[in-house]
This record gives sequence, structure tokens and C-alpha cells, in this order.
Amino acid sequence: MNHEEPTTDPNPDTPGTPPGTDSPDPPGEPDQAKANDADPRPVEPNAAPAPALPPFTPERLFNELWIDMAIRRALAGLVIVAAACLIVFKLTNSAVGLAAVMGLTIGWIGLNSISANIWRTLPQVTAMIGHNPAAAEAELAQLIKRRPLMRWVRLMLYHRLASIRHRQHRFHESAAICQAVLSQPLGPARKQRGPLLLMLTEARLHCGDLAGAYTALFELHQEPQTLVESLQRLTLQTRYEVLAGHDRAALAGVRQKLLLSELMPSDHCGAMHAMLTTSAKRTGQLELADWLWRRSNLLCSPEQLQRLVTKSFAIRVVAPPDPNG
Repeated sequence: MNHEEPTTDPNPDTPGTPPGTDSPDPPGEPDQAKANDADPRPVEPNAAPAPALPPFTPERLFNELWIDMAIRRALAGLVIVAAACLIVFKLTNSAVGLAAVMGLTIGWIGLNSISANIWRTLPQVTAMIGHNPAAAEAELAQLIKRRPLMRWVRLMLYHRLASIRHRQHRFHESAAICQAVLSQPLGPARKQRGPLLLMLTEARLHCGDLAGAYTALFELHQEPQTLVESLQRLTLQTRYEVLAGHDRAALAGVRQKLLLSELMPSDHCGAMHAMLTTSAKRTGQLELADWLWRRSNLLCSPEQLQRLVTKSFAIRVVAPPDPNG
């Protein structure tokens, strides 16, 4: 039987082993393969020459959340003071009192309608992310300027911005946005915590931050997930284990992992086989490595495999956010 050489061993940029995982496996031989994340400029063919939004800083998001809260509390205080005045001056049964109550009610409804209208607009922005991220960013820039917004609505706007930056390969910024959003209570958008953690994990792997990726993966295991999200987590966890040199952990339950990988798109399934090839080779299981490598060649073209290897298995597994959440 002709033995085909498995992939070369990827080695993360971050030295040492991230905290939280003890493994007797050797870290593998270093090479020059790393993700090509140096150029943060958008790669979309229809991207705008200049971004519609400035580079993200957590302080900007926190300031916007504070302004939203201050405006809403000020208006709520105004409603309470007006109601107290109506009671003190015994105007509740007069025409003036009735007009004041109606005005306050309409004003409060109008205030909340700003967030409601933006929430209804989010599916359109989400649909644009996949084929025209520049247009999605321009629309998002207009929505972010609106005030006051409910906290969870503004956080979901920044979730979309993280998705745009992720698609533009600006992974450092994508990770910073996800981290800032996850640090806040998500409220009614709590179900988006899992997708945010998936995007954060992938961005940190692209940036070579294995310790940060491990932390995000740990939190992912505490979240309820759909089948698709579970498959994405499996791919990201396998990539983390291979890059960190935890080869026995990567190969644990290999039969079940390969069965689950059959549910993935062919290129992701082939990437899973290629990643496990590296771990099998480093642990001396050459027969398994040969079988996995031949399988990966059936699932991926030579060009796809070469791209996976040279980018340290930097496959994109995170989909755009759910248009309905």
C-alpha cells in the first residue's frame, strides 16, 4: 500500500500551552504555517473603499449604552413627575389631565417604537451581510446612531457588526466586539450567546490566542446548542486541540467525531479528517493517519487542502447571525 504523507504539523503563534488543559502530548514540530490575518482590510469584491463605521473600541459601546440608559431614565422620571403633578393639583379628571395622560402614553409608546422598528430592520441587515457587507455596514451605521435604544437591541446591532468584521477577516476587531457584547446582559436576545461564543472562538483561533479560545470553548459547553452549532463547536474544538498539541484529546472518540463530520459540508468534513491526520501522525498512529489523509483527499481538492494547511486549518465555520434573533 502506498503511504501518503499526512499534513505538516501546524504550530500556533502563541508560545506554550494555554491554561486549563493538561496533556502529555508533545506540542509538535514548529513550522511556518499560520493564518494570514495580518491584512485587516476587507476582502469582499464589493466592499466600500472606506468603512462606514470607525474601528471598534469597547468604550464607544459602553458610552452608547450609558447614553441610552440615561435618556430612558430621564424620560421615565419626567413621566413620574408629570403624574405626581396631576395628582397633587387634582387634574386627573379634567380635560388638561386627560390630555397630559394621553400625551405621556403616546410619548412612551413612541420612545419604545424606535427599538421595535430597528429590531424589525435587523433581518434585512443580516441578509445583506452574506453578499454585500459594505452595504450592510452602511445601513448598520445609520441604525447605531438612533437613540435611545433598549440595551439588548443595541447589543444585537453590534452582534451584526461583529459578523461583518468577521467576514472581512478583521478578526481582532471581531473578537473585541464579541467580548464586549458578551460582557453585557443580553436580555431577550439571550439565545444569541451561543453564536457569539462560536464567533469569538473562531476569531481567537485566527489571531493565535489559544488561551482565549480555550476560555470561549469552555463557556460554549455550558450553552444549549442546535445540531449545526454543535458541529461548529466540534470543528473549532478539534482545531484548538490540534494547534495546541493536545493530540490524544483530538483523537479521543475519533469514530464518533468522524460520524458527526459526515453531517458537515464536504470541505469542513475533509478539514476534520486533515486535522485528525496531523494528530494521528504525531502520536505514531501511521496507519490511521494514512487512512484519514486519503479520506481528506476524497473530500477536498488538493488546492483546498493546501490552503487549510498553510493557514493552520483556518476554515470558516461560523454562519451569519439568525435573521429572526
